[in-house]
Amino acid sequence: MIILQEHLPQVRDASEEESWGFTLWEFISSNWIYLLAVLFILAVFFYARYNWRKRHEK
Repeated sequence: MIILQEHLPQVRDASEEESWGFTLWEFISSNWIYLLAVLFILAVFFYARYNWRKRHEK
């Protein structure tokens, strides 16, 4: 005896929200302070490296 199940989920690719749990815009809007902090730290690092190279060229 075969019992057919009518409401099985169809096989399809997951959407962006289903695979990641959030969209890129949601991530940026909820973590903008941390992203600015990372950019600030990178800017300080590259500025310090530039100044160190400039001082030691002489």
